[in-house]
Amino acid sequence: MRNPQQVAQMMLLQDCGWLDDLWLRYWANGGSAGIFEFDAFLHGLREPDVFEVQILAWAIEDLSCRLLNSTGSGQLLSGELG
Repeated sequence: MRNPQQVAQMMLLQDCGWLDDLWLRYWANGGSAGIFEFDAFLHGLREPDVFEVQILAWAIEDLSCRLLNSTGSGQLLSGELG
């Protein structure tokens, strides 16, 4: 997988609505940052620890699977997760 921070930034550039979805999946997977801290982390304003980066990767994978299963149009994420 590419750097999860970069993948998330690309997602947000395409649609800023991804922020809430990403944060909810991040939080559901054990992330501890609030949405404002999470946004700062995605934009490089706060340095995350290694575990937070892994949780972000899981959140991206979760969203990708949900998109593929529900609509069959998970093109945005499936190409990024390699």
